[in-house]
Amino acid sequence: MRAIAVITAAAPAITAALSADEVERTIRAAATPRRVDAAVLDNIEAMLNQARLQDDLLGPQAAIRTTLAQVDIAEALLAGPRDPLERRLKSLRSKISTSAGWQLFDLGRTGSAEEHFETARDAADEIGDDAAGAMAMAEWSGMTEEVGKPSVAADQATAAEMRASRSGDPLLRAHTAGITALAQAKAGHASDTRQALTRADRFDVTTPRTPEQSLAYFCTAGHVARMRAKALHQIGDLTAAIEAAEESLRLQAVRDRAASHILLGTIHVDAGDLDAGLSAILEGVEAEAANGSARVSGQLHNARTLIHVRAPGSEAARTVDARMAELPLI
Repeated sequence: MRAIAVITAAAPAITAALSADEVERTIRAAATPRRVDAAVLDNIEAMLNQARLQDDLLGPQAAIRTTLAQVDIAEALLAGPRDPLERRLKSLRSKISTSAGWQLFDLGRTGSAEEHFETARDAADEIGDDAAGAMAMAEWSGMTEEVGKPSVAADQATAAEMRASRSGDPLLRAHTAGITALAQAKAGHASDTRQALTRADRFDVTTPRTPEQSLAYFCTAGHVARMRAKALHQIGDLTAAIEAAEESLRLQAVRDRAASHILLGTIHVDAGDLDAGLSAILEGVEAEAANGSARVSGQLHNARTLIHVRAPGSEAARTVDARMAELPLI
């Protein structure tokens, strides 16, 4: 019943994905799972894809309510008839849980995120959905790497690459290779990092994809460049990292635009160019003010701390403090 209440109150930007009749049909199926049919699953998937795009554009706060409602709806539908829709429903359950996991991590709820990633992996593996399983393991690895567990993240990334290789999706294969590079870089394995980046560059990511066409629709050349920048920064190749970060911003990665500015600024500060670093970090400050991501906010605070460490009491340090206080982000 909570799922029904949430779906009926969902933001217009989300329910715009469906007609009034489609919303009503989905509500009836959630209330009475025996009514589920392929059209209902089409409706839920359309709403999931709309929520993912909403997350890309406005941040996790805009999408998490709808995504968690979809978790409830999928659980309700799994209580109904299984055949012949069981495989697709479990695939959809995996995809929803992966989105929920990443959005919850973005909001700083790591424990809950991990539970959703585990559910996503198990549901995908149960039915042999390699694409959904690869995405679940890749996003899980991305979270694990960011919280500082590189060896676990590397194992998860390897599992993601293995599943992606069977999926036939070049965007997913590029994304999972990039995720491996991030985990290996965090572990300090420069050679393995470069090998993974080479694998990521093998796949054509230039043709735009929608969420309906690829779970890794966001894996554009800009996305790959941002992962390259982050990995190269981690292993100390600052010149190449700056070039990759600038390329990512030029190419307008779909996701993490605020993080891309912050990353570029951090690399510049590490390279000794405080002015360039401050300029990029301030761009990230402006972007993050409307994002609401605890993950990106943490990156921003780390960048601010770096400026204070490298140039304590400087004009740059005072400037970033003042702007973050105005928004307010500190």
